Amino acid sequence: MDMDKLRSKIKSFTLSPGENGRQGFSRVLIQLFGLLGHGKSSFINSCLYVWEDGDYKNWAESAASNEGCTMNRLAYPLTSHLTLVDNRGYAKLGSYESGEIFAQLDAGYHPDNDQADFFIHSVKTGVHPTEADEIKHLLHTAAKLTGIYPIVVLTYKTSGSLTDTIAAFRDMGAEKIFAFENYTLEDCDKTRGRHEEVLKFLSEVIEEAIFQIDHSRDPEREMKERKQFVLNYVHEREKKLQEDKVERHKVQEKAIKVTQLRKEEETMEKLRKREEMEMEEEVRRKQEEMERMNLVDQARREAEIRAQRASKDKKKKWYGRLFH
Repeated sequence: MDMDKLRSKIKSFTLSPGENGRQGFSRVLIQLFGLLGHGKSSFINSCLYVWEDGDYKNWAESAASNEGCTMNRLAYPLTSHLTLVDNRGYAKLGSYESGEIFAQLDAGYHPDNDQADFFIHSVKTGVHPTEADEIKHLLHTAAKLTGIYPIVVLTYKTSGSLTDTIAAFRDMGAEKIFAFENYTLEDCDKTRGRHEEVLKFLSEVIEEAIFQIDHSRDPEREMKERKQFVLNYVHEREKKLQEDKVERHKVQEKAIKVTQLRKEEETMEKLRKREEMEMEEEVRRKQEEMERMNLVDQARREAEIRAQRASKDKKKKWYGRLFH
């Protein structure tokens, strides 16, 4: 399908009744979520740039700046039935961040809105083994929440190994993966290839929405179930965080006790060594005292011996004079 036909298809798209009616839906939300710095805002700008087909603008960055930060969810209507939704980005993924993402995805759900969720990830960053499990958990849990596995949108497709990144997401269970080289303020020369990629992406979103409408659903029930799912997830997350906190406290207490025990052992060892030194000093002192006494006794005995010899000599001399 050429670009004019793609554009006409997107522009004329309405949520007309399918086999099961419109099921209450009046528009489709393209929910975008992912980590900071992975090209989510640039992807939104690229979609708007291609659709508006005018001058390039920093729609996403300007809107975020006017809000002060990206804490809020921001909507960017493409048509009256198709809206891009920019959810808050996160510096890392963990149980807390995942809970926030699920709450944002659920916040966009309303019986009037059909919804397609897209995880934005940069090929330039790739998928590090340490974060693969967190991303997989996020995507699988999002699928449980919405009933649809999130579609993966890869950005910076020429700035890394696209093949390896696609393979990593395939291993996680991703069925649909799109790869883009976003337009930016520095690189906004229009190319047929990039325009077609965006229009085909939006066309696929429409096909997904039609597929969902053609299958029987109960939006009111789904909304209640999703809210309960998020509440349960947040409850379990808080419970896990509290358990982790208690466990960390136990580990800290154990570490403190080990440190205290080590200090006590070191103190006892110092006392033992000091006592040994004192005992050695006492033994040395006594040995010196005994040697001194022995020397005194030896000197006394030698003096007595000399005195006895002198007395004998004196007697000999006396007897000699007496008999002569």
